Amino acid sequence: MQIKNLIYKHYSKINKPNALQRWLIFLLGLLLPVLSHAYSGISIVLNANTPVHQEFALNFKQELIASKHADIKVRVIELNETEKLVVAENSELVIALGIDALEAAGKLKRTTPVIGLFTSLADYEKLMASGERNSGNFSAIISDQPYSRQFSLIKIILPKAKVLGLLIGSTTTQHADLIKKAGKQNDLDVIHGQILNEAELISKLGAVLNTTDALMAVPDPLVYTRETAQSILLTTYRHQKPVFGYSKSYVQAGALAGVYSSTFQLAKQAAEIAVDSQAAPGLLPAPQAPKYFSVAVNYQVAKAFNINIINEEDLHKKLVDAEVLQ
Repeated sequence: MQIKNLIYKHYSKINKPNALQRWLIFLLGLLLPVLSHAYSGISIVLNANTPVHQEFALNFKQELIASKHADIKVRVIELNETEKLVVAENSELVIALGIDALEAAGKLKRTTPVIGLFTSLADYEKLMASGERNSGNFSAIISDQPYSRQFSLIKIILPKAKVLGLLIGSTTTQHADLIKKAGKQNDLDVIHGQILNEAELISKLGAVLNTTDALMAVPDPLVYTRETAQSILLTTYRHQKPVFGYSKSYVQAGALAGVYSSTFQLAKQAAEIAVDSQAAPGLLPAPQAPKYFSVAVNYQVAKAFNINIINEEDLHKKLVDAEVLQ
């Protein structure tokens, strides 16, 4: 399956190993029982020593303990500690947090299993296109939520919505067709505005809002930044068109609602992959979307738009149930 299809496919379909992979894992399980703890350890490589990355490392260790794999040694390496990173390539699973860390891990031996996190679909595609790594022991949990999940949330909150607006920059323009395809699968037409530079952002946004029922934000470094957030949210409010965000912070800033995965949820998914791949270290699963997620709603914004929304827990349950049926 092509990497670019990840973003709107259901994660369970992405994660499911093919027949050959299942057979190899089964065979290795019979022939190499001593590999039940094949990794000598796990190295978590940080882009930078940030609170988010430190929180991930702590949660990851706790998840290993909870899964009764406390015997697996975990160490944390900062990106500038190159000597430690070289040691890790010999016998350890490497978990790279951020695109810079993933690029560095991509230069290790091809036999070194690597899982990337906190990396967007666009950045991951760019890295894979460079040809540094393309084997089965190089994978990632892509930070972008599946488009199908986001569209499901929009239809639950705005069941009468028919047309959705989208702003895309150079980073996300290649995904426009995928987003439109996912929209049609959820009975939504998607109209997009192409942003070439920040100066035309508000005018293009106004044109999109004139013919749509809501705006869905997708992470693009040209369109959605700290500097543009207030202008976008104020413009959509003046047009009385709600925004569906891609992070909890964007919802808190003024978007109506959004789906996101917390650091704890990402650590839980990464720990599951690490444990499951112990029996066959060279067979990591294909790159996948976030498995666990939460829903955030800005109820003050909902009140301002006169939109009644059920509680976040019930919204989450509806989304999970919808994905089971897909």
